[in-house]
Amino acid sequence: MTHGEQLCEVINDLIRILRTGEHDTSWSSYRSTDDAIAELEHLEDRIRQGDPSAEQRLKELFLPTGALEEIAVSSGWVGTWIELTKKVDPQ
Repeated sequence: MTHGEQLCEVINDLIRILRTGEHDTSWSSYRSTDDAIAELEHLEDRIRQGDPSAEQRLKELFLPTGALEEIAVSSGWVGTWIELTKKVDPQ
């Protein structure tokens, strides 16, 4: 599996989580869960096309206090978040 494919798998995992119900986006840069899903879907398309700036944007969202981490922490799935983070930046 290439790194891009692995990132797309992480995005799909995130989208599945976000579609499971209400999530607290108040501490993130997103107005709603749907906004987060829309950006993730767009990033997935760009990553599949080989756009390195899309990979960089995804990594930014995974930074400590990044938009996606804020949603995970405030919505109670930080353990899952940590596991996904390891796949994005496997250092």
